[in-house]
Amino acid sequence: MARVAPNSGSKAIYLLCILAGAILLYLDIAYKSFDSIKNTYISTTISSTYLLKKITVDPFIYLYDLSSSKSHLVNENKNLQAALDKSYLENFIVSRGDKFFMDDEAITALMSKYEIDEVFHASKIKFFDTTKYFCCDTHIMYIEVISSSGIDFTGSAVINSEGIIGQVISDNGVKEVLLLTDTSHYIPLETEGYFCNAKGSGKPGIISCRYSSLIWTNPVSNGQKLYSSGLGGIYPRGILIGYVQEITNIDETDIKIDISLITDPLKNSMLGIIEN
Repeated sequence: MARVAPNSGSKAIYLLCILAGAILLYLDIAYKSFDSIKNTYISTTISSTYLLKKITVDPFIYLYDLSSSKSHLVNENKNLQAALDKSYLENFIVSRGDKFFMDDEAITALMSKYEIDEVFHASKIKFFDTTKYFCCDTHIMYIEVISSSGIDFTGSAVINSEGIIGQVISDNGVKEVLLLTDTSHYIPLETEGYFCNAKGSGKPGIISCRYSSLIWTNPVSNGQKLYSSGLGGIYPRGILIGYVQEITNIDETDIKIDISLITDPLKNSMLGIIEN
């Protein structure tokens, strides 16, 4: 195939283009005639890039930073709450007066059995079916020790920042806790020298005792305090459990008292196990 040779017209146009380019280059170098155009181009490019980044990239960076910051704050809040709950548990152990204990001898006996720094094992709720707690007779909570100890806690008392909430009945890593209000739970109580075996009512916050007026000749009154007697070997003696809420005469001698507990198992997620 024959090669087409440039004619005189195309050569002239080529030379004119070279000449025009040379003139423009000279004007740009000598007089900076095109600086404004170049600056406008550069400015437009930078602005467009910045705007595009603000619209496309920055929102994702902002969301990521916000999520990371929020996650950090949530973790910090959880750590602070855990430390606060633990301090409340320690306050339960060291408090004097009638807030938790019958007298100073009760807390002295408890503290003499344990080193104060290790008086309880800090734990947290693993699972708690609140639906059954509010509707049914079975009141079971599952907890786990925060720092693994290798100890079998079966038969140990469990406390929160308000006092005793129940006892460990099974320990397979996760501890099964029978709450005071479960209908199968019993706790020996005493008040002003009298004793009774309080049974869970199946109702949140209520346990009950039955006794004979032939044995307890002095009447029990509303608001009277009841403490753990320590006779069952599970709960330490002298810890405030609750107050008499209602008194019912079953017959001439048999009397039933409903006891309002001072503890609420929903109060804290941080709990303590008093090693038996």
